[in-house]
Amino acid sequence: MERFLIALDCRQDCEVIIDYMARVLKGAVDHEFNLLHILPTASPDRLWKEEIERIENVHTTRPDLSGYFWEAEDENIMKSCFAQARQKLLAAGFGAESINSSFVVESGDRAEIILLKAVELGCSTIVIGRRRSNLVRDFFRGSVSTAVIKAARSFAVWVIEM
Repeated sequence: MERFLIALDCRQDCEVIIDYMARVLKGAVDHEFNLLHILPTASPDRLWKEEIERIENVHTTRPDLSGYFWEAEDENIMKSCFAQARQKLLAAGFGAESINSSFVVESGDRAEIILLKAVELGCSTIVIGRRRSNLVRDFFRGSVSTAVIKAARSFAVWVIEM
């Protein structure tokens, strides 16, 4: 079975990645898609009491998120993105049981988080988007896709231009 980790930033143009996957793999069998999003952290001081309580309830089922907080708006964007991605993959003929989604909260280098999640899920291929390059920005900050390519040793990496 071919397992794909599809890293989505759930902002504009991320559907390009799913459209590409559906087009290239349409009709293929024995594939598993693991959608991943990294939520940005938020300070609990900026959240409403109800939001903190909701997140603390999540902490009971996801101890890996313990101590991390995020904004409900970011979570809602992610859920919508996952739902759209799932629908597109289902429409392309992939089974519901082959589409999984998960999120982590940013706790360090995004490329490292993606690689660790790929190892954890037993993926052989990482699929990531890349925005049209800004050479000056990339020189000073780098890009997540470039960092994943450089660090990936036992993975195929598909970079989809967005």
